[in-house]
Amino acid sequence: MSRTCPLCDGTIFADWRYGLLRCEQCDLVVAGSVWQPVANEQLNEASFGGDDEPVRSFWVSVFETLNNRRTMSRLRGVVGIGGQLLEIGVGSGSFLAYAQAHGYVPLGCDLSPMICSRVEQNTGIAMHCGSLESLSNEQLFDVVVMNHVLEHVSDPVVLLKAVRARLKPNGVLHLAVPNAGAWEARLPGWNSYEPYHLLYFTPRTIQLAAEKSGFTIQHLTTRESFSGWFLAILRTLLGKSHSRQYSEESSASNTQSTSFVEHAYRVVMVAGGLLTLPFRRLQELLGKGDEVILLARNGIDD
Repeated sequence: MSRTCPLCDGTIFADWRYGLLRCEQCDLVVAGSVWQPVANEQLNEASFGGDDEPVRSFWVSVFETLNNRRTMSRLRGVVGIGGQLLEIGVGSGSFLAYAQAHGYVPLGCDLSPMICSRVEQNTGIAMHCGSLESLSNEQLFDVVVMNHVLEHVSDPVVLLKAVRARLKPNGVLHLAVPNAGAWEARLPGWNSYEPYHLLYFTPRTIQLAAEKSGFTIQHLTTRESFSGWFLAILRTLLGKSHSRQYSEESSASNTQSTSFVEHAYRVVMVAGGLLTLPFRRLQELLGKGDEVILLARNGIDD
């Protein structure tokens, strides 16, 4: 199978770091597995579509609530409150519930039947179980939220065009992806080096993807997660460059066998976040935060 860049169709790649490749034409960073779609589908299902209910501790709920507030605050600054909202890749469903509590009429979309069933049961919010393309063309939305999804797909422009087709005129997309340009991405234990991540964006490449898909950029920035450096250093020391178990929003159940140990781990993580606050703010200002945040409007149809 010929290797072409999923973003610009370039064919020349250079070694980047940790086994990843960088397109010489547009600078998109890709995993070699991006050209193995069947294997990727199986890996994503194994990683996110399991039967077990994820452990949701007090700390996980706190981090999710903080992230939900940030997302809602950004949306308020662009579209105000209320309207039809679609979230693609719903995770625990906490943002859907948060959006509903803040005046939106939400719908979730996810490929995993187990996640769809779990979210419907836990929140009572309707789910579309399947691809975005299988959603009715007549169903349009004021807002689409797609946080930490685009790095999982092999053709980002195709997905973004499908998102745009589901937005009302002047509708808004809120998108978040890991930032391959983050300073801690130089460490092998960076929290976003995962076997199921196919693409690694920077502000420049996510802007290119959005503009190629017909969106008009409203806001583009980076955010440094509270525990980004703590987790990157910890994972590097432990050799966990391709593990899910230290994700900020995931359960600590794989590393903490008791609630006491989890609390101690989280307290140290929070202390590290507070101590690095000035540094993290500087990192964000320089566009080197570990997460890229994009808000874009549905442009005029071609």
